[in-house]
Amino acid sequence: MTASAKTAALKKPVVAALIIFVVTLAADQVTKQWAYHTLVNETFHAQTDAHPACTSPDAELDRARLVYRTAAPIEVVPHMFNFRYVENCANAFGMLQKVPAKVRFPLLLVISFLACIVIPYMFVKTPSDHRFMLYALPFVLGGALGNLLDRMIYRFVIDFVDWYVVLGGKEYHWPTFNIADVAIVIGIGLMILQMLPGGRKNTSADSAKEADAQPKKTPGNA
Repeated sequence: MTASAKTAALKKPVVAALIIFVVTLAADQVTKQWAYHTLVNETFHAQTDAHPACTSPDAELDRARLVYRTAAPIEVVPHMFNFRYVENCANAFGMLQKVPAKVRFPLLLVISFLACIVIPYMFVKTPSDHRFMLYALPFVLGGALGNLLDRMIYRFVIDFVDWYVVLGGKEYHWPTFNIADVAIVIGIGLMILQMLPGGRKNTSADSAKEADAQPKKTPGNA
């Protein structure tokens, strides 16, 4: 069997990709709802209408002060890891924070919509022996759609995972993130593995082994 025939004989992990996508999206949305209803007190929910989110720099500052006043963070690992409610009007890890809201919000929506269209297309076009890539794409899609839903519903993304270290009596925090961000990072990591020479070699070898393991048709049993 030729290399191209072996690649064609290897099926794409469609069911596994769907499971990864659904679990990623569900975990992201469930944990964000938990954060929204747990990590701020009732005063926050009673005053949200009077403090609109992500409409202008002054409104964002006012909303951040509301979150700070009503915060009820949970310490998970002392001096290392908290659950802390944050509303992110920008994209992952707070990038584009300085872009005006009237430009940033539609731009992020367009980027997220395009990602949700392009990623399934990439899955269809990716060769079946590129296993790392095929498993990476549903992670990225689940994360992208999870954050897109937040922006469509709230105008912001809910973050709640707060990692930090204490050095010299000062706290140094990594930008607060969520499950969608974790999934996107996992997906990008798998994509990088796919692009490495070892990743290409290993996935091609795996596809050849799986193709060889399939029963071969003969004229007598065709």
